Amino acid sequence: MKKSTLALSVIAALGGLGFASSALAITTIGGGAADALVLNHDGIGHQLIIPYFTVQGDNATLMNITNTDLVNGKVVKVRFRGAANSDDLFDFQVLMSPGDVWTATITQDPVSKIALLKTTDKTCVLPAGVAFAAGNAFATSRVDPTPVKGNSANETREGYVEIINMADISSALPASALFTATKHVAGVAPCTAASLEAALGTDVATVAEANGRGMLPPSGGLTSDWIILNQANTAAWSGSATALEARFAGVKSTANLNFWPQKFGVPASFTLATSDPLLSLAPAAGQQAAQQYDLPDLSTPVLAGETTAARATATATTLAVKSITNQYVTSTDINAVTDLLFSQPTRRYAVAQNYVTNTPAFNAAVNTHYTGGAGGNTAVNDRQICLNQLIRPTSQNKIFDREETTPGVGGTIFVISPNVPSAAATFLICGETAVYSINAGAANPSALSATVNRGDISIADATYKQGWLTILTPGATVGSGLPILGGSFIRASNTTVNYGFLWNHKVTR
Repeated sequence: MKKSTLALSVIAALGGLGFASSALAITTIGGGAADALVLNHDGIGHQLIIPYFTVQGDNATLMNITNTDLVNGKVVKVRFRGAANSDDLFDFQVLMSPGDVWTATITQDPVSKIALLKTTDKTCVLPAGVAFAAGNAFATSRVDPTPVKGNSANETREGYVEIINMADISSALPASALFTATKHVAGVAPCTAASLEAALGTDVATVAEANGRGMLPPSGGLTSDWIILNQANTAAWSGSATALEARFAGVKSTANLNFWPQKFGVPASFTLATSDPLLSLAPAAGQQAAQQYDLPDLSTPVLAGETTAARATATATTLAVKSITNQYVTSTDINAVTDLLFSQPTRRYAVAQNYVTNTPAFNAAVNTHYTGGAGGNTAVNDRQICLNQLIRPTSQNKIFDREETTPGVGGTIFVISPNVPSAAATFLICGETAVYSINAGAANPSALSATVNRGDISIADATYKQGWLTILTPGATVGSGLPILGGSFIRASNTTVNYGFLWNHKVTR
């Protein structure tokens, strides 16, 4: 029996253990009947995105995944990516039975200061035997080795989460050992090691072979919720994951079966499975050797016949917005501070920062939303890729107080840092998940305690201490937007009790 292993980054953190992998490789990514992957505002889907997790300061993040399918189990990929460059911090598989819920808590290790995931959930998880109950540390081997803002441990403490239904687990197939091993009995899944290894320990060459091991094309039905809890101020912000659902003719359907073992090993179908410009079978300087555990991701084809570039572009287009509108509160009498979150969960598949060359690595085929060079909307600043064409609310009808008042054209009350001095109407959004604090200061710091990609917005006129604003988010091509998720995180207090509020961004598409 082969032993399941952690992702390369996690193995490196645990001492560089390595195991042999299968020589087989999936050559068929398919089996799905869907003709579209759409944004499901009802929160149920095949793919889920938690826009932000943080363990900075006194924050902890709690999350759950629910399988609303009462017939099929789910093989689910969970991947935590860093705020700076979407680097893989920790990934694993959760094997959910029908109606199952999986829960976990992400905290900060008191000694190493690295993010730590803990769970005592009874659902099967691969790799088996990992110290999930005691807490498993995220890894730093793929983050920037010389980050400008902070250190490698800091790079693990903020980011976002990808959740992907790789395959369904069915009792209707002849090989039901996988279903039996993952189905809860008296509240506990057996997690029979031999059955899990036989079904999930090696690659499959075809969808038919996957069927023979108890897997069917994924039918979705996943939901996820999250809470960011400040353990010192007892403030909390909560939300639901963004859901993408595979549909045929507008009705929920099956996506491609996209299964890879949670193991080391070169995925022979690599070029068919990801558009990530930093992953390679023959890594150049700054690139990473692709492994089976790197797949699938949000660029892996979901529909029959599509390419990775087409999937990455389509998902980005589905999430793209042309403007973001939200409220803010910074009243000093209630010690209020507002953080605006800008999370870009698909940018990694179009452009990623090469830490060795300190230059952006573009996938030229995924260029609807991000481009570089003269006139492009991205640039490198402090070893991070930044958006440099977001239009700040400095002119008429871009920022209001609560009584319809707005500064005139050319008003200068709205100051953003960092900024591009030669482009006063725009500002920088750096990294994959960026937090901009409004009227924060030493006495009233960032609500989320963000540090990896944090900027400041100062509103000098007391008239605008609370109100609403709009930020334009144009994409690289005319008429396109940018795939940005997020909201307005507000913290306030009455001197004895702290409160947290989250208002999701209101957008135009």
